Amino acid sequence: MKKLPFYLKIISFVLLIFIWDYIFINYRNLPLSVPIHFDWDGKPNFFVPRIMIWFLAGIATFIYLLIFYLTRNINSPLLGIPQKIKDNTVKAERIVSVFHLIVMVVLTVITYESIAVGIGKYDAVSPVTNYLIVLLFIGVIAMMIYSFKISRKNGFQNPLT
Repeated sequence: MKKLPFYLKIISFVLLIFIWDYIFINYRNLPLSVPIHFDWDGKPNFFVPRIMIWFLAGIATFIYLLIFYLTRNINSPLLGIPQKIKDNTVKAERIVSVFHLIVMVVLTVITYESIAVGIGKYDAVSPVTNYLIVLLFIGVIAMMIYSFKISRKNGFQNPLT
């Protein structure tokens, strides 16, 4: 179980490489404007010049590096989890690594779907994208509840009372 964060980081890195590779392979086939925003039904409703698809890869890289930094520096003030959890670095690293993987999966699916719609492979994004975004929010809420329960079990004192 100690190696779980390591494997999750590897999977997240592979997803980042996939994002860059998929853009590189399909860039020439993209039309001059590509969809980057979709309504809830999956239909594209905002288009940008195709060069902006690289910006999506840049955002994915920035987010990957930021969360990777947080997994290596659990006591960073950027990481908003209770101190009692930060004190247990194994649990804290596991929590952040799971969040890292979920975010990278969402960014990978969004990149894939945007390019697939752009090159005409699909007319709209699949419902999987919406489910993954909901899963991301549920994952964040679940991690907050898990963090709260661990804090309570370890005798967390509310500093406001």
